[in-house]
Amino acid sequence: MSILRYRLGRRGFLTGLLGVSSLPLLGPLSAAAQDQTLRFFGYGDGAGYKRLFDAFEKVSGKKVSFEGVPFSDLQNTTVQRFRTGNSGIDVFLVDPTYVPTFSKLGILADLTSAFAEKSKGTLFPSDVQGATYNGKMLSMPIGESTQLLFFNKKLLAQAAVEAPGVSPDARLTWDKLVDLAKKVQKGGAEIGFGFEQVDRYYQLQILPESLGGGPGVKGPDLLTVDVANDAWLQAGKWYGSIFADGVASRGPTGDEMRGLFMAGRLAFLVGGPWLVAAFNKADDLDYGVAPHPYFAGGKAVTPSESWHFGVAAGTTNADLALEFLNYAGLDKDGSLFASDEDGLSANIAASAEVLKTLPQQNPNLKGVDSLIRYELANTAVRRPRTLGYLQLEELVTRAWSDIRNGSDAAQTFPQLQSELERSFKRIER
Repeated sequence: MSILRYRLGRRGFLTGLLGVSSLPLLGPLSAAAQDQTLRFFGYGDGAGYKRLFDAFEKVSGKKVSFEGVPFSDLQNTTVQRFRTGNSGIDVFLVDPTYVPTFSKLGILADLTSAFAEKSKGTLFPSDVQGATYNGKMLSMPIGESTQLLFFNKKLLAQAAVEAPGVSPDARLTWDKLVDLAKKVQKGGAEIGFGFEQVDRYYQLQILPESLGGGPGVKGPDLLTVDVANDAWLQAGKWYGSIFADGVASRGPTGDEMRGLFMAGRLAFLVGGPWLVAAFNKADDLDYGVAPHPYFAGGKAVTPSESWHFGVAAGTTNADLALEFLNYAGLDKDGSLFASDEDGLSANIAASAEVLKTLPQQNPNLKGVDSLIRYELANTAVRRPRTLGYLQLEELVTRAWSDIRNGSDAAQTFPQLQSELERSFKRIER
C-alpha cells in the first residue's frame, strides 16, 4: 500500500499528541509466542497484502488476521488502541515519519537486536536510517518510492512539442515544463500540468528543497521551524502562479488527477511509478516518462520512502511477529509480495527484480528502470524525522492549499511560520 496515497489524520489525533510526554509503556517483547495467528493492523480491507499473508502462511504454517480502518482514521485509531493498555495488535502499519512520535509514546518494540545487522546489504541504508531513532531500529522498512514526470505523447505531438527524454541529463526545469505545458494547452489540451498529490507535503517538499530552503524544520532535534525563508517564498510564488496562469487546474484533487491523465485531458503529470499499472490498462493512452523537474540554479531532488511495519510493544506474539517481519522485509520473495501494489521495495534485491520487469510492460517505459535507479541513488529526499511532523504535515499542506486557491505565499508562509512555532512550543522535548 502506498504511503503516497495516505490521507492526513484527524486534527483530534494531532491535538491529542501535542505536549504529551508518553503513553504507558506496554512492556518488552515477550520471549515466546502464545498465539499462532498474527494480528495485523492497517487501513482498508487488507486486499493489498493478501498475497503476502497467503505466502507467509504457506512458508510458515501461521495465519495472519487483518483489521483495518479508513485512511483518515489510521494514526488516531492506532494510538487510541494502545492507550487502552491492550491493543490487540501484533504488527501494524507505520508511516516512517512517525517513528520518533511512536517511540516517544512507547508503542513500538525495539527491533535492533533482531534486524539491525541482518538488514545490512539487504535493505537500502537510507531506509534503515529512516527506521532508526535514538540509535534504535524501531520499524521494518517495506516499500520505497520515487516520482516521475508522465506526459501524453498524443497531446504533445498534436501541439508540435518535442517529447522530453528519459535520461537524467534530459531533466526539465520547472519553468521549461510550464512553457511546454502552455504550448500543449494551445494545441488542444484541457490542462497543461498537474501534481498527482495536490498540496501534499510529500510531493511538494521538493520545491523549496530544490532551491536550498530545506524541509521546513532545522536544528539538531528538527524542532526549529523554517518555512518562511527566501526559498520557501520563491517556491510558493511559483506554485501559486501555475494555478493563477491556468496551466494547472485548481479544481481536481487526489485520484482525480490520474483519471484526467488517463482520459487524455492532462498533458503532464508528476506522479509515482505505481501509476504505471493503471496507465497501461487505459484505452488509447500513449504516454511517456521523463525525470522529475527541478528549479534552474537549484538541485534535482525527488520524494522517496514508503510504509514500514512495526511490532507492537508488549505483544504476546513476539516470535511470530519477528518471523513475519523477517519474511516481509528481508526475504526477497516476501518483500516482493509485501510491496506488490507499489512495486518498489526497501529490499535491494526485490527492487532490482521489479525494476527489471518495468520496461517489459510497455515499450514507452524503455529506460525508466535506469532512471528510477538513478533517482533513488542520487536525488531522493526523505521527509524530516521530527517530533513535530504531524503538525508540519497538516499545516504545511493546508498552506499549499491556500496558495493554490489564490493566497499570496509572501503572507501565507510567514503566517505558517508563526502557527507552527506556537504548535511546536507545546511539544515536550
